[in-house]
Amino acid sequence: MPQSAISTTKSEPSTLVTFASLRLSGDRLKPNRITTVLNIAPTVAYRKGEIYKRSRGHEVRGRTGLWLLSSEGRTCSSDLNEHIEYLLNTIFPDGADAKLEALREVMREDGLEVDIGCFWHGEHGARPPVIRDDIRARLARIPAEIESDFDTD
Repeated sequence: MPQSAISTTKSEPSTLVTFASLRLSGDRLKPNRITTVLNIAPTVAYRKGEIYKRSRGHEVRGRTGLWLLSSEGRTCSSDLNEHIEYLLNTIFPDGADAKLEALREVMREDGLEVDIGCFWHGEHGARPPVIRDDIRARLARIPAEIESDFDTD
């Protein structure tokens, strides 16, 4: 009679949730200018003083302007670098700099700041992601700061 085998190999703790957000902000931000330059609709966008709805429907007045594009729901990968790549491909399509130059012009004219927000949550004992050097180099060209929120169970 055949015996069933039970594997005792433990798998590495893994990522539970990860995503990244490209955020442009500033008091003079005009969301339609960013949308036109990047040719993609934001996840959320509003001008300073404009009333917008938060995720739970609560209305809030924007303290500053914001244009945000999230990879959440647009990239299925558990690799944070792939989420950041998705966002960078909106600025550097096919490695070209034309959108970057147009974006920098809007940033200068409207006094905008850019950052990439990185969220990662892993199982207990999981190692937080490391953002690749080539990604860091492209972010520096924008220039965009990296803000990270990494945690485990």
